[in-house]
Amino acid sequence: MATRPLLATAPVPAMVSVIIPNYNHARYLPHRLDSVLNQTYQQLEVILLDDCSTDNSREVLARYAQADSRIRLVYNDQNSGSTFKQWNKGIALATGKYVWLAESDDYAAPDFLATLVTTLEANERVGLAYSNSYSVDENEALMPVPTWEPFLAELDATLWKHDFTQSGLALVHRFLSYRNIIPNASAVLLRRSTLAEVGPADESFKIMGDWIFWAKILAVSDVSYVARPLNYFRSHRNNVRSKTLVNGTALVETTQLLGIVRQYGKPDGGFYQLAFQQLLDNWFHALVYYQVPFGRHKLAYQNMSKLDPNFRSLFLQNLGRFLLRNRFSGLKMLVGDKLKRVIKRAIN
Repeated sequence: MATRPLLATAPVPAMVSVIIPNYNHARYLPHRLDSVLNQTYQQLEVILLDDCSTDNSREVLARYAQADSRIRLVYNDQNSGSTFKQWNKGIALATGKYVWLAESDDYAAPDFLATLVTTLEANERVGLAYSNSYSVDENEALMPVPTWEPFLAELDATLWKHDFTQSGLALVHRFLSYRNIIPNASAVLLRRSTLAEVGPADESFKIMGDWIFWAKILAVSDVSYVARPLNYFRSHRNNVRSKTLVNGTALVETTQLLGIVRQYGKPDGGFYQLAFQQLLDNWFHALVYYQVPFGRHKLAYQNMSKLDPNFRSLFLQNLGRFLLRNRFSGLKMLVGDKLKRVIKRAIN
């Protein structure tokens, strides 16, 4: 008796966990949520995290959650104070094969997920795929520099002009001591098994946690890039980053970053030297113009001394050049004397 041939069944599309951490972005949430729910790729779970917003975000989130069964809504009882705590919370709740950290004020092209899921499905060694982005203002008008291409072309004139897949570790060695080559999380799709391998984002960082998180992921996986802009990154006046320059947080985190990147192997000498010089210039500027607590100067100095036994000599040489370039006089000379006293305490 002839047997009936088995019918082929279509493979089930991979689930994507979309994590949307929100704090006081009620104004932007409808566009963000619509751009997620209207993706051409529909195999989604959506995890909405609200970090104790004081605007009407929760009303907007609740309205969307009631209308779509794919949405889970999670409220914090108190503000976490950390983007990276929210990332980790969302990742821990995710069940999909892939994870999209879709920031609440950004939005995406309809085929963002379809494009990046296809890229990840084609190569299991790729742990992170990301696309080019448009930069828009608070009213969704394109910024004067509308995409990331000029920013990335300063590192390599041709690499980001075309799609590519390559070793993530090679990119860490080449560029990550000097520049974050993934400026916006919303442009990224992550393989959840790779996230399980590298562990959570470091919640102790205020501004460079994403940079360090990408380095961890790239160090163990390949990376794919799509040159077509599929993400819209909303640019705001960055008061948080300005505060971290004034209070010394950015200084300390930069020294920590350099140490972490070097743990993955020897960085490109040219870009590392640029990063080193930029660090010193920012440091001396902070010494003169900002009231950075002494403890942060000392911690930054200790971090750099661990990386380079000759740091004391290099620091003093560059400080001398900085003072000559700026030629203090009058009140500025008094500032210079204060600077010298701080330096003497830090290095002795």
